[in-house]
Amino acid sequence: MDSSTLLPRRFNPGVVVGALTFAVAIAVDLFTKTFAVTQLDVYLVYYNHTNPSEYVRRIVMSLVAIVATYALDRSAQRIGIGRLWGAWIGVGLLTGGVIGNGVSRLIWTRGVPDFLFLGNDVWNVADFEIGIGLSGGIISIAITAIVAFARERLRPPAADNA
Repeated sequence: MDSSTLLPRRFNPGVVVGALTFAVAIAVDLFTKTFAVTQLDVYLVYYNHTNPSEYVRRIVMSLVAIVATYALDRSAQRIGIGRLWGAWIGVGLLTGGVIGNGVSRLIWTRGVPDFLFLGNDVWNVADFEIGIGLSGGIISIAITAIVAFARERLRPPAADNA
């Protein structure tokens, strides 16, 4: 049996990379929160009481990000730019952070545990995953577009056969 027959005809490896990034992001986030809640001094963990209706909006925005990444990736492949690996990693981090914070609200009834103090703010790993995923995905797409534009401009003109 050929290995190519094991995969669907329109298999998209970017989706797999995004899904793996998503799984790792949730695992790291929940592990660090569990560690903070069980091992840190009670005064070093702040419980964020985010409005639960906020999560519906975040999940919808995450789904929009996944669909947009898929559409942009397909378009990039169609015009010959290639796969948008950074965008898939970014959307995996973004959605992993969003879902991680949403699940945390269900796990810890006191709220989402925040334990990383930066200046006057308190964060958790999911907050960084959201920020890095969003900005990293956008930057990745922008860099890919700039490289494709530069490659097109630097390509020698086609010779006329006339």
